[in-house]
Amino acid sequence: MDNFKANIQVKKEHYNFVQGSYLHLYNQVKDVFDVVKKNKIINPRILIIGVGDDLLKIVLENKFKFTIKTMDIDPELKPNYVGSVDDLQKVFSEKFDIVVCAHVLEHLPYKYFNKSLGQLKSIADNVVIYLPIAKVGVSLGFGIYPLFFKKIYFISTWFFKKHKFDGQHYWEIGVREHSLNKTRAEIKKYFNIEKEYNPENWLYSYNFVLKSKK
Repeated sequence: MDNFKANIQVKKEHYNFVQGSYLHLYNQVKDVFDVVKKNKIINPRILIIGVGDDLLKIVLENKFKFTIKTMDIDPELKPNYVGSVDDLQKVFSEKFDIVVCAHVLEHLPYKYFNKSLGQLKSIADNVVIYLPIAKVGVSLGFGIYPLFFKKIYFISTWFFKKHKFDGQHYWEIGVREHSLNKTRAEIKKYFNIEKEYNPENWLYSYNFVLKSKK
């Protein structure tokens, strides 16, 4: 019998305006708006899984007047719902227009990834998922500063390294046994991938915008 239970891994004090990157927020807001615009959703109902620094809710709710609900396993973050992403049907009998699940799924062992994707599909037609991607790189600069200076980056995933649980992440894209292709194949069981990208302003994140399969 599987007795695993999701535990609180990131303390409330971790989230602040420095660590909660504005660039990361920009990507989330843009992805949500692209979904709203493309699907012509009026007064979208949005669920944010993983409260974090709460900035996404503040912007979407206060600035744009969207209906926002939040869910987290940590009651101290004051979510609307307390629960785990792998058991959404225990919490919700309703559907949302959009679910945002940014840097949450890696906090569960990889064997729960498939189940969590199925749970996300069951409560939303549109899902935005961000996952960590493990990368290593070097940069070379040349020129005469400040007249001319250019940097060249050489970046690769940690495909040769096996990820070890670090107290927060059970897995990451790009390490041995968790390639991007493998992650993509799991997602495609439940969703059509509308968009995927590794943002230049946040290279540690790999982002998916998804449409639930009928």
